[in-house]
Amino acid sequence: MNELGNQTIRVTVRERGKRGVMTERPGGEYPGCSVQPESSTEGVPLERHDRWVLYAPPGFPKSTENVLDVDGIGPRLHVDGELQTWFDDDGVPDHVWGYLERWEGNV
Repeated sequence: MNELGNQTIRVTVRERGKRGVMTERPGGEYPGCSVQPESSTEGVPLERHDRWVLYAPPGFPKSTENVLDVDGIGPRLHVDGELQTWFDDDGVPDHVWGYLERWEGNV
C-alpha cells in the first residue's frame, strides 16, 4: 500500500483503570498518515484549526478515548465520531478516514 501522507501520528491509549480513573500509556506510532483541516482559510496555520480530516493506514486504532499527537499540528487531538475503513476493488482495506478534534478532556 502506498503511504497516504507524510505525517506520523503518535497514539496515547486511554483506559479506564481502578475506581474509574482514566490512565494513559503509549500506544505506538503510525507513519504515512495525512491530516488536513476540514475547511481552510487563507493564511491560517494548520495548527490553528479546530477540526481535521484524517486519512490513515488500515489498522489505525479507532477508539475515541485515545489521545493523538500529529506532526505539524500538535498534541492532544482525538477521533471525533467513528472512523470508516475504505476498501479497494478487491475488498482489501485501503485506508481509514474520519475526523479529529482538539482533546478537551483532562490532561
